[in-house]
Amino acid sequence: MCNVAFWKEKNGEQEGDPSKLAKALITIVNQEEPPSRWIAGADALVGADQKVVELQQQIGAYRELSTSLAYEDA
Repeated sequence: MCNVAFWKEKNGEQEGDPSKLAKALITIVNQEEPPSRWIAGADALVGADQKVVELQQQIGAYRELSTSLAYEDA
């Protein structure tokens, strides 16, 4: 299924309220220092939290190797 068809199929079926999203975006852009990234929606937060755990596991698994790359006298 192409990307456009996927999103058309989801139209009106999304978990979030589009008008609340619009208000939230206005809040974000009107901040003095808006975030460079912002995760919109509880469902998106679940996926992001899962990705963070995965990345932390990968970092931890190779931390020693990654930190061993400096010159010896540095």
